[in-house]
Amino acid sequence: MTISTRLSNLVVFFLCLVSASREFGFASAFSPTGLPQSSLVSPKASVAGTTTRVGMGMFDFIQNAFKNEEYDDRLATASHILVDTEQEALVIMKEIEEGQTTFSEAAKTYSNCPSSSKGGSLGQFAPGTMVQAFDDVVFDENVAIGSIQGPVSTQFGCHLIVVEDRTVNNVRSEGDGFF
Repeated sequence: MTISTRLSNLVVFFLCLVSASREFGFASAFSPTGLPQSSLVSPKASVAGTTTRVGMGMFDFIQNAFKNEEYDDRLATASHILVDTEQEALVIMKEIEEGQTTFSEAAKTYSNCPSSSKGGSLGQFAPGTMVQAFDDVVFDENVAIGSIQGPVSTQFGCHLIVVEDRTVNNVRSEGDGFF
């Protein structure tokens, strides 16, 4: 795909995005382009010079958004066992480590969470879905996939956590075919 085709696609995408954002009250989100918002969706935007200016401004905005540290597309898949006390969690952890039971079976037997019926599986989730102490463990890149972590105390009780999978900030490059 040529640069001009990508740029044209980007401009169309941007104009649709701005129009849709106005419907939902998010038009102010596009002020980083440095262009007056009224010019972004006016019929004059089809003039070649303006189209290029709008397109390049939006291209820079999108590119910066993908580089921005606040942009976060991390996902994790985890299971947990929730009990009332740290001592209970340590006893269960010891049983698992000694091979007396599996994590999944222990979750079914001991966990106070409704996920116990699924062996403690919480499925896939993004940062901010769980409480902070839980997220801190699950999204810590130094925590080995498959290892038992905990006990982790939260307002819900004590957790033993196993991170089954983690995707950390998929970087998109120009060659990915987004535009």
